[in-house]
Amino acid sequence: MEIGLVIWAESTAEVTLKQVADYGLRVIQLGIPPAVDCAAAVVSWKQSLAAAPQVVITSAVCCYEGEDYSDLATVHESVGFTTPRYRPERIARTREIADFAHGLGIEAVSCHIGFIPEDPEDALYAELIEVTRTLCDGTSVNGQNFVLETGQESAEVLLRFIADVGRSNLKINFDPANMILYGSGDPLAALALLQKHVVSVHCKDGTSPVAGSGSLGKECALGDGEVDFPGFLSLLQQIGYTDSLTIEREEPDQQRKVADVFLAIERLKMWKQSIGL
Repeated sequence: MEIGLVIWAESTAEVTLKQVADYGLRVIQLGIPPAVDCAAAVVSWKQSLAAAPQVVITSAVCCYEGEDYSDLATVHESVGFTTPRYRPERIARTREIADFAHGLGIEAVSCHIGFIPEDPEDALYAELIEVTRTLCDGTSVNGQNFVLETGQESAEVLLRFIADVGRSNLKINFDPANMILYGSGDPLAALALLQKHVVSVHCKDGTSPVAGSGSLGKECALGDGEVDFPGFLSLLQQIGYTDSLTIEREEPDQQRKVADVFLAIERLKMWKQSIGL
């Protein structure tokens, strides 16, 4: 369970990889913002990775134009594939990112698919199944997993959805904080239920939303929120998880973000040591 980091390819490959090295890390999930020209960027990324062979990129993370996490209603409308008018463009963009990732030897492409309805008879449920099958089939051509990030629905709903999609390369990136931020259930109980589908995890923390407010909970520094990280790491150990512990910290204040990432690294090392990892 090596400690890693979600980092966004908002600058050059060289600058992005230097940021990773400055944290003393080598394992990353690489976020691909909408402005990145994937076809043009793959050459510079290949060159930079050749000069930094110690770096391991476990996943390419899709981010789409127009996504907005301001509140629950806006997330429902704008994130992922729940709104039909976004689907053609975002399916095409996912394919671009998958090809970019394939060119760099990255074996997973991840995203938020959007809120999956609890009712399997809801028309949106069937629509998201077809979208997900399309994305799974597209990434399968590259030998890649298509990975859904948890949080916007309960573990029970996600487990049924995966079974209904019926694609062997559909996997889960488990984010315990998202279960808190969206009020979707207990993170440890969710991990226990979804464990066989989990190929990666985020180490992120947060607090619950105010009941009835329509807002999300608040993300915070790792260890300052409601996720039981010693328990989370212990459960990962029990279920045989051996992949990276990928820190995610979305904080607009860059100075605070850097400090929180260093704090997360320190705390993860302490928690790992406490359970013999």
